[in-house]
Amino acid sequence: MTQPLQQSQKRLTPYAWVTRVAQLMAKEKNCHYGNWLPTNYHISLLPSDFDSSDHDKMVIQRSIELQNLGFSVNVENANSFKVKGKTYSICIAGRPDIVAIKDNWVVVEDCKSGREKTSHLYQILLYMLLLPHAPETKSLCKGQIPHGRLIYPDRIIDIPNQRIDRDFITHFQQVLSSFTCPDFPPRQPHSSECRYCRLPEKNCSFKRVSYANSRG
Repeated sequence: MTQPLQQSQKRLTPYAWVTRVAQLMAKEKNCHYGNWLPTNYHISLLPSDFDSSDHDKMVIQRSIELQNLGFSVNVENANSFKVKGKTYSICIAGRPDIVAIKDNWVVVEDCKSGREKTSHLYQILLYMLLLPHAPETKSLCKGQIPHGRLIYPDRIIDIPNQRIDRDFITHFQQVLSSFTCPDFPPRQPHSSECRYCRLPEKNCSFKRVSYANSRG
């Protein structure tokens, strides 16, 4: 079995993107090892094959729509943030597509060009929770939890800030606890999940075996 410690340096502080946290909160990823390892170690992940062209067009179109409605619009890189945990020693990074402001109303939006997923909801809720606390974006939020929206090709889903409740925060903290656990979680290979996992084979031999089995 591969030993990730042999070729990977441990991070001084665990580091995870909002998208990774959202997938675990939504229980769309069964293998905690595949998420835990790059959070705790410097891993050169395999490149993603995601084609962002449709998504990029949606962001541009939505930004124009909001500007026409009188919003001041901040797009992608302008919204990048990092939040360091207090209860758990971890840094959470994110970059929502759009933060729009009109008068005293703040809206965070994320555009999705594919099918709807539960993790999309958790992703936007995490943006709503974390943006007011991040040094880079707290001034945009004007001391409030922003309203949230998911933008799909065929509809818009509004997420009121009341969704940031005790149950959500408790669930978030439970996932952070699993990310910051010092012990290696067990690998949980699954053919479909291993096939799209971005961990290199040198860090997890199960990926190669599971993918080969899925091809028969």
